Amino acid sequence: MADKTKVYNSDLPIQDKAAFLIICSAQELLNKLSGIAKEFNISLTQLQILHVLDEVWPAPTTINTIRELLVEDSPNVSRSVNKLVEKNLATKKRSDKDQRIVHVSITDAGKSVHHRCDKKIIGNTISLSKKDSNVLAELLMKV
Repeated sequence: MADKTKVYNSDLPIQDKAAFLIICSAQELLNKLSGIAKEFNISLTQLQILHVLDEVWPAPTTINTIRELLVEDSPNVSRSVNKLVEKNLATKKRSDKDQRIVHVSITDAGKSVHHRCDKKIIGNTISLSKKDSNVLAELLMKV
């Protein structure tokens, strides 16, 4: 974990300090979220995919649509979907009309894992007051 105090106290221009502090904080947050996802035997990418599948449910979707909807464009979407299928958290079915298209859906077990994991994440990410969180969100929208 980076020492944010060293970055803050460095001689860098303030815009660079801010950028590096965002990167450090983002990595810390990703590590925390990954740890929570691991408690449910899934990766952060798999959790994001379950979120997408749950959002479009009951309609199935395709790998390309999942890729487009992910927060992070992961090259491992197909592999991650296959792991979710192995864990019975998602299903895959070839299109009857076009065999090149594979439809992906979330299972009830996948919904359960997604909801339980999200419940543990919500409110457990950053320790800022509501007022400070609003200020931060507004500032980040300007980046």
